[in-house]
Amino acid sequence: MTTIRRGGPFAVVVAVAAGLLGPAAPAAAADPVTFTNTENPILGDGSYYSADPAPLVVPAGAPGNDTGADQLYVYTGHDEAGPTRNDFIMNEWGAFVTSGVDAGEWTHHPSLMRPEQVFGWATPGRAYAGQVVRGVDGRYYWYVPVNEAASPASDKFGIGVAVSDTPTGPWTDHAGAPIISQRVPTANTIHNIDPTVLVDDGRVYVYWGSFGNLRMLELAPDMKTPIGSVRTVTGLTGFFEAAWIFERNGTYYLVYAGNNAGPTSPCTPANYHACIAYGTATSPEGPWTYRGTILPPVSSTTSHPGIVEFDGEWWLAYHTADAVGGNHFRRSVAIDRVEWDDTQSPPRIEPVVTTPPKVEDVTPRANVAQEATVTVSNTPVPTQYWVKALNDEIVRPNPLPPDMWGTWTGNNPPQQWVQYTWDRPMRLAGSQIEFWNDQPQGTGVGVAAPAAWRIQYWDGAWRDVPNPSGYGTATNGFQDTTFDPVTTTQVRAVFDASTNGSTYSAVAVEEWKVLAEQPASVAPPSLVVEVDETELPGTVPVTFPSSGETLRIPAFWDALSPSDVASPGTLTVEGSVLGYAGGRVTAEVTVIDPGDTEGDVTPPVVTLTPSGSAGSAGWFRSDVRVRIDGADDRGGRVSIESAVDDGAPVTAGPVRYTDVAVTGDGEHTVVARATDRAGNTSDDASLAVRIDRAAPVSAGVVDEAARMVTVTAADATSGVAGIEYALGAGGAWQPYTGPVAAPDAQRHQVFFRATDAAGNVETAKSAVIAADISGPLTGNVAPLGSATASYTAGWNAVTALNDGLDPASPSQAQLWGTWSGTRPASQWIQYTWSRPIRLTGAEIKFWRDQPPATGDGVAAPDSWVLQYWDGAAWIDVADPSGYGTSTTAFNTVTFAPVTTDRLRATLAANGNGTTFSAVAATEWRVFADDPGVAPEVPVTVEAETRCIGRNAFVAVRVTNDHAAPVDVRIETPYGTRTVDDVAPGRAAYQSFATRAAEVAAGELTVQATGTVDGEEVTTEVTAEYDAATCG
Repeated sequence: MTTIRRGGPFAVVVAVAAGLLGPAAPAAAADPVTFTNTENPILGDGSYYSADPAPLVVPAGAPGNDTGADQLYVYTGHDEAGPTRNDFIMNEWGAFVTSGVDAGEWTHHPSLMRPEQVFGWATPGRAYAGQVVRGVDGRYYWYVPVNEAASPASDKFGIGVAVSDTPTGPWTDHAGAPIISQRVPTANTIHNIDPTVLVDDGRVYVYWGSFGNLRMLELAPDMKTPIGSVRTVTGLTGFFEAAWIFERNGTYYLVYAGNNAGPTSPCTPANYHACIAYGTATSPEGPWTYRGTILPPVSSTTSHPGIVEFDGEWWLAYHTADAVGGNHFRRSVAIDRVEWDDTQSPPRIEPVVTTPPKVEDVTPRANVAQEATVTVSNTPVPTQYWVKALNDEIVRPNPLPPDMWGTWTGNNPPQQWVQYTWDRPMRLAGSQIEFWNDQPQGTGVGVAAPAAWRIQYWDGAWRDVPNPSGYGTATNGFQDTTFDPVTTTQVRAVFDASTNGSTYSAVAVEEWKVLAEQPASVAPPSLVVEVDETELPGTVPVTFPSSGETLRIPAFWDALSPSDVASPGTLTVEGSVLGYAGGRVTAEVTVIDPGDTEGDVTPPVVTLTPSGSAGSAGWFRSDVRVRIDGADDRGGRVSIESAVDDGAPVTAGPVRYTDVAVTGDGEHTVVARATDRAGNTSDDASLAVRIDRAAPVSAGVVDEAARMVTVTAADATSGVAGIEYALGAGGAWQPYTGPVAAPDAQRHQVFFRATDAAGNVETAKSAVIAADISGPLTGNVAPLGSATASYTAGWNAVTALNDGLDPASPSQAQLWGTWSGTRPASQWIQYTWSRPIRLTGAEIKFWRDQPPATGDGVAAPDSWVLQYWDGAAWIDVADPSGYGTSTTAFNTVTFAPVTTDRLRATLAANGNGTTFSAVAATEWRVFADDPGVAPEVPVTVEAETRCIGRNAFVAVRVTNDHAAPVDVRIETPYGTRTVDDVAPGRAAYQSFATRAAEVAAGELTVQATGTVDGEEVTTEVTAEYDAATCG
């Protein structure tokens, strides 16, 4: 509950409406507002968005606090971005002040300081995270990152320090210039933001940094003068930014926003998210030891901690996107308790329990996706995306990558899918899906809406849903599809990726809702519980009108209190049913006495129900949960004993069901029995469970001479059921029955995938059959070559160099680029062809996002040079016409013709004298004037010297490797012979007498004549033979 009021010790301005929070005169903007709120966020009504909290305790009697009680100040930045603006619009800092967090009475100072009003060297805006500390002299010092107006550095952030006699100001510049930047106190290339300061027994330490770089420096007691040199802080696993330093009982703690993203990360699965982690040390100077995480990712992508002891308790301030209208750039500060485990040494911070607790949304609605388990074709999902976004029922107007599931990598396959699996059958009749894109359809790059898609349901095999109303691919809202109702435990959406004919775009989905068929009504039967049993049955029967079938559907009941079930009787309960949009439902609950067992001689009934990703032929394609239900005729609870395979029996009770996990590929057996309150025991019930979670693995081998691809596959568990292949982007999938040959002389990409008996389908792979370039070649031959590079950034593609595209405003996927945190002085790109080609020129179009001499971002190279491979070394091309570096036009170079199978462009990066910019190009063309390769009659010639007595002979074998007969002529220094019509695969053998006991090493010539493509061709082959002495 939040109440905002006038009155109190301050003059109050009612400035809480969003429309009144625009820029204002400093005096008016600084007027405080008092309000009461006992829930997080501290101010969550959307009237003001706060971020980057920095708590400070101002003791009673300290300057600025004459209230007689300690006060907690939580200094913050102010997020002012509009609802669809993806940028940190932050122009000022403010603070929340309270004398008791639990009481929730806060005074908000919305504008205590603006960069340009305090620091004469700063620009307005970019008022990022800072911290206020009490200095050695008792005054208040505010360390903040701001942009330096006159800085020549590539990153203009510098850390300034303001000083005041009170915690609310007025503030003045303490140093007259940044105390830390890319220029001072020592030159550096890091992002100098997020300062945190520790004053420890008269010594002052400042820590700062971002993007994985954390630095520290000791300051003099004047709070601004460096002592010693800047040091790098290490040992903090996954450090990203937002460091916060504090001390407790002689141990130093460094808390920070971490991001070591990955599917098994203890911090976060997605790049854009951050957890709060920490390390400890026995000294402010380290060394630091990582101790784990204390707060998982919050609803905003960024996270920022501040920990302080106040009023005998420890508190964590952080920010989220949980306020009304909040998002990643409209954050709001929250505060929760920190608990300690003092049994460990050093004491550990317990995981923080955030408040208020998350409550499941059980509002009646048709969507059932939120209760499904999600699986996707591209596991592990690229770390910029988050698979949980698919069914979190959140669609933002300005999503970032973790707000969606996506598939972008440097090599996107032609098809992807997402799948929902429920624990029990659902009756489904519709879908709503929201696509995201950064490229139009047909480009074959970036992320685009799919070219086509469809919904399938599982019925022992995947089948298309019947009579779909249509599959829209717009990206401006939900795409609605209705279909005839189906009953299933699994549905999937299969996406055919958009293509330009050679490459594929990725796919991204912000949200996919699956809608249940609506029954006319739901009337739950009477429910039975025992005395003191507060958990109600989790399903109710629902009858669906289209089929008349009745399914047990999950229900979410209002919680029962212990007093509701303290004695036998009846009561009424309300709740909602999954997928039923007709409103809340009501049921009568009967409470029975569990001890009333007289005359009960009937054993309970045991039912084993598996749930998981069902596959083909009775296999599951995931680990399986087996629910063991025990139903007693009296309605009471039972004791259930179960075992998996040869494992020890496990007993649960009193319960109505228990869940057993069956894991690992292979065949398993679950056995269970139940005993009721009267001691009646059921017979054993068993269930066979077969699991194959892994897709088969295929491999394609290219026979370059025959220009065909041979595919093989293997599967370790259920076995390979089949292999499919497709010729080219968008080609139809066909059963693989043998090697796939190129249909013509063009370059062909052969896609292939294997399916196992369980129904696991491998993500498509591909192999390339190179173009037959034996004929004459003119013009651009770059598309005929294979592109490689010294380095390619993960969001760029080396194949962009020869994709034939020259977009005016290329996406990152349409570029080859080299940006990274470490940028060397030189990079190279290279083409390799399947045979030597006579080359005469080349042209490159560069790309940049930074001007020269910044040493940052991507800039045109200083220079470049073309080199060819001569078989042993890289040689500069001769007589180049000149090497331009334009980023708006192609830079064309002609040179003396050279015949080679490899050409390389070596690029010298532009720099600022200390660091180098990256380089990038949209397209690299290479020009040829090549006569082609004359047709040949393939034969294999073997020659050797032999001795027969004291006579030396030269023996020659000529094997016909051609597909048709050939005539062979063998010329040696000891005679010439001809053999006609040598059949394919057969050999002509001739032995020539030298009429001497000794023969010198020499050479012979073979001419093979045959028909190639209807024309007579003669090929000449030479062979050497060794010297020999006979007798």
